[in-house]
Amino acid sequence: MNLEVKEQNWRLWVSYDGTKYCGWQMQPLQASIEETLQNAFYQLVGYKPVLTAAGRTDSGVHARGQAVSVQFSSRFDEKKILLALESKLPNDIAVWRADVMPEGFNAKRHSIGKCYVYRIYQGPVKDPFSYLTYWHLRQALNVKVMQHAAGYFLGEHDFESFRSAHCDAAHARRYLWRVEVRQENQHLEIEIRGNAFCHNMVRIMVGTLVEVGLGRIAPTDIEKILQQKDRKLAGRTAPAHALCLEEVYYPDNLENAKIPDGACFPRFPVTKDTWGF
Repeated sequence: MNLEVKEQNWRLWVSYDGTKYCGWQMQPLQASIEETLQNAFYQLVGYKPVLTAAGRTDSGVHARGQAVSVQFSSRFDEKKILLALESKLPNDIAVWRADVMPEGFNAKRHSIGKCYVYRIYQGPVKDPFSYLTYWHLRQALNVKVMQHAAGYFLGEHDFESFRSAHCDAAHARRYLWRVEVRQENQHLEIEIRGNAFCHNMVRIMVGTLVEVGLGRIAPTDIEKILQQKDRKLAGRTAPAHALCLEEVYYPDNLENAKIPDGACFPRFPVTKDTWGF
């Protein structure tokens, strides 16, 4: 018996290795995650539906938990759509979960926040098993002073000093509730959670923390750099290939975010106006 063809609104959870792509957003004459996913849909439903990602990752940036909203007509259920898309997507892109959502859901507009992780490998030579996803640094980093510096980013700040000159956001005011620097042997991870991020913001924060770890910037200087609102005072922009969008938070998976009590920023606390589903 054939299932009824329905037009449904979906939230897709997507992972990808961004090495070969110009980023999420479609660009002329370049391979993008967006276009590759649209082409897969074209093979399944005969047209290319509009895809809305929670965040537009840059060229070379990876994702484990990108969220995408899309509306299309099909006979697929939550399990069959995963297998159907897998048959049409390359090995470096996977849709690993699909949720049917109410009409009006938008992956970008309704997200509460995101988690990014930046990975650094310290050693005299590159690790051939991780060089595509880690920034290789030969210099020794002082992790303790980096952890001290990370605390100055917490809370609500104007991150004007930590965004690209090409950022088109109306302002740079953002709320961060976790900036954690952790080390295991030669591997270093910097995890950053916040309500939203400016263009290159995480990579500039990481580049600045690395300068702190190298002794070129004092941990207490982070506060001054934030106050001055001058990109020239912050550190370098860390390479894109070591950044990964780990998770996007919505009210129905908010327990994963671990937002502190008393936090207040756009769309949080959650109300009927911000999440009417």
